[in-house]
Amino acid sequence: MTFSSIIIKNIKFNFKKYIAYFIANSFIIAVLLMYGSLVFSKEFIEGSKANGLTDNVISMLVLMIAFSIIFISYTTISFIRYRGKEFGIYLTLGVTTKDLRKILFIENILILFASMITGMIGGTLFSRLFYMVIGKILWIDNFRPSLNIKTYFMCLVIALIIFLINSIFQLMFVGRLSIIELIKSSSKAEIGKGNYIIGTVALISLITVLYLFPKVMRHEIFRTSGTVQIIMIIMITTIIAPYFIIGSLVSMVNIVLMNFKKTYNNNILVLSSVQHKFTSYKNVIYLVLILASAAITLISMSYSVYATIEENINNRHPYDISFIQNIKLNKISDQELKKIAKSSGGEIKQHKLLENIDLMDCRFYEGKVMLSGNIAVISQKNYNNHMGTNLVVNTGELVQVLNSPTDSKYKDSDVIINFNDLSKQKEQIAKFDKDKNRSKEDFLATMDKDSYIYVEKNKKGYTKGKFTNNYYSLGYSRGTALIINDEDYKRIKAKLGQQVVSYDHLIKLKDPKDYKSFNSISNELKILNHGDESLKPEFKQQMLEENIRESGFVLFSSLFLGMMLLIASGVVLYFKVLTGVDEEKERVKKMVQLGMTDSEVSKVLTKELAIIFFTPVVLAVSLITYFLSIAFGVVANGEYMFNKSLCVFSAYIVLQIVAFFITRGRYTREVVG
Repeated sequence: MTFSSIIIKNIKFNFKKYIAYFIANSFIIAVLLMYGSLVFSKEFIEGSKANGLTDNVISMLVLMIAFSIIFISYTTISFIRYRGKEFGIYLTLGVTTKDLRKILFIENILILFASMITGMIGGTLFSRLFYMVIGKILWIDNFRPSLNIKTYFMCLVIALIIFLINSIFQLMFVGRLSIIELIKSSSKAEIGKGNYIIGTVALISLITVLYLFPKVMRHEIFRTSGTVQIIMIIMITTIIAPYFIIGSLVSMVNIVLMNFKKTYNNNILVLSSVQHKFTSYKNVIYLVLILASAAITLISMSYSVYATIEENINNRHPYDISFIQNIKLNKISDQELKKIAKSSGGEIKQHKLLENIDLMDCRFYEGKVMLSGNIAVISQKNYNNHMGTNLVVNTGELVQVLNSPTDSKYKDSDVIINFNDLSKQKEQIAKFDKDKNRSKEDFLATMDKDSYIYVEKNKKGYTKGKFTNNYYSLGYSRGTALIINDEDYKRIKAKLGQQVVSYDHLIKLKDPKDYKSFNSISNELKILNHGDESLKPEFKQQMLEENIRESGFVLFSSLFLGMMLLIASGVVLYFKVLTGVDEEKERVKKMVQLGMTDSEVSKVLTKELAIIFFTPVVLAVSLITYFLSIAFGVVANGEYMFNKSLCVFSAYIVLQIVAFFITRGRYTREVVG
């Protein structure tokens, strides 16, 4: 019998054993082909350069290639362990280790060749759908880059690299094992120890950080310093603690169930078996937990951000075009703007002018004076005329208005409205920079008594209103403003003069996508300002498209990488379960000898497999759901983002249920027969 005949008979006899290994290789090649084609797409590269995404495309491809090598190498070793008994028998029949390596090498070539053909065909067939999804996500019409020879060559090179690395791993792994070890490698349980005390400590640590996380995120503790470090400690503890908890999880459950005698007695066989398996499966269950957690976090966060872009942009930029006019720049009338738009074939549906005074944003919070750039101050009358409201603000009080709901770290702060001479304000800022721990009394002592208004936190109000477009620069800040009494406003304006007064030009176009009108207005303002573009206008549609393309790239990259991680987690558990088949067969024989039927044995095996399969799923979904619910709870549109994440969690659970039934069917057939 020749090597080729042995290999062919092996593949025919063990065809079902090769399927998962073959599909994993084919899937990786198909994904790399589709994603890698973007690197050689002239249309996509030009678009990604315009949006600054070129480096991200290449970096993501390198990351996916690295993961593919690691993942396929791991599945290769797992596949060898699964077939260890078969290889051990070959050695007992006189086949040398050199011959065995040769068999594996030829098998690898056959699997590589078949995987490459299947993967490339699959990648080619699904590439149209892939490009349609990308075009839809990135808002690019008729996005149809073609697969070219460079793409296939790149895929071939990557496949060969993976093949060579796999072959080296196989040769090293097989060369180190004896005949007995090879025979036992498919049934030998991994040595694992579950320490109840360490598990309990890890569980307490995990509960503690879960309790602290919402308090840190809501600034209830560590308000002024140490927040980033504490969050890092929480994340590290959350990643490490489950490893020790998994090893002693069944022991903890046993202690609890002992108080429920009937339940404990009905499941004593399952619990005793699972307790042994959890110690030997600990590393694999933990690996699946990490892979699944990384995948659903990656996908859910990128999808949540992408799905809320348009709503967030509309909240922060209620007007299509906006720009700020001050004493020097952007002096243009309503009639001129409408004339420019009309000459471009467009039409201005609404144009508003909102007067502001731009003052130092000065607050007193938790015993410290806080300076953070400038903030707009609007009179009560101007705000009401602009918004059509009837807001009333008393003298010495204020109302802070925000475009959209935003968590304010300094919501409970006192506000110091500082309208000292601008030269004196510069001196105050210089002194503050030298000593940031100055007391309130020392800071107020640097001011003229009639040149500031001190508003205590109990005299502050908050309201939400889409009153202007968000804008941030060194001298101006929009998106939030302080509304004060008309008399206080007049007093500040009289003291500081027109140099601190600015006007927000807020324009709504008949066609929100009218680039011609926007470009014409921008060009005219550039001419008026003698080339100065420090306060150039902003176009909402342009910002929306840029955000969509940037976040869309992150989304579809995350989807592909996340799917690779999810499939990896399923394959890792699948091979781990199948490598324990021989050991389970021996246990099943004893169970049958004790009088159990095949149906009863199948139920026991199903319960055991379900516990092992869904433990990492439940842990991953529970932890990620908890953390994202808290994180999204402190950001604008957080509830909407969290709801989008729930869609991802649901899809993952359905995927794992399908994977469980596939594994269960194969497992019970192998064990019970």
